[in-house]
Amino acid sequence: MRDFIQFWAKFFFIMLIALGALFLFFAIDFVYIFAFFSVFAIVFFVRLVTVISQTHKHYDDLAKAEKEKARVKYVIIQ
Repeated sequence: MRDFIQFWAKFFFIMLIALGALFLFFAIDFVYIFAFFSVFAIVFFVRLVTVISQTHKHYDDLAKAEKEKARVKYVIIQ
């Protein structure tokens, strides 16, 4: 999980710097620059929220499986 987030954070900022620098060579208006950066930020945060929710679901499933495994089954002998 941590490695996944670090990888995408590095990828995001490298792409942001590289494409942002390229874009700034041709852009003059601040609105275009802001829109360009906001697209990358939105994609990054959407992916981050998705990963966090999937991780929480995974840990909930693990906890449920552990409780199911630890449950004692009683047999009534008559």
